[in-house]
Amino acid sequence: MNTTGAAAGGIGAVALGLVVLFYQVGRWKGGDPTPKIHFVAGVALAALLFLGGGILGAMGGAAAALGDGIGRYALENAAGAAVGAGGKAPLTGGEKVGVSGVIAGLCLLALYAGLIKSGRADLKTPVIRGALCGIWLGASAGLLGLALGLIRTSGNTVGDLLLHTI
Repeated sequence: MNTTGAAAGGIGAVALGLVVLFYQVGRWKGGDPTPKIHFVAGVALAALLFLGGGILGAMGGAAAALGDGIGRYALENAAGAAVGAGGKAPLTGGEKVGVSGVIAGLCLLALYAGLIKSGRADLKTPVIRGALCGIWLGASAGLLGLALGLIRTSGNTVGDLLLHTI
């Protein structure tokens, strides 16, 4: 992807994330009785299960590895130069989600699936809006991406506690 396309995608993700965020704030100011914690839980689900080593993180890592492998192959065969292995690029947005963080995310997902299934269908939309907002704003790797790194670190810690106390 070229630089212009990446910038347009990043700006688009930020725009969509901000639209969802402002819509949710407007709902709260308009008297939405749903507590704010459910929206924040959606953002946490996005941070733990989709970004930073989750589903989207793994897809992005695979795409980057494929692109790196193709580039290395082309350079070695076209120029005859040996390309060193190099180091991995640092993650943006904080610590990568570990197995324990994914377990904490799955526990949170199971909690909300149970709540929604047991008759709290009103929780579905704020959790989904929170997850979308978290994905779009977190994918931009700006200030909110950094904040989502704190959620991932906390999720890893909570997951470690869950794993080691059971």
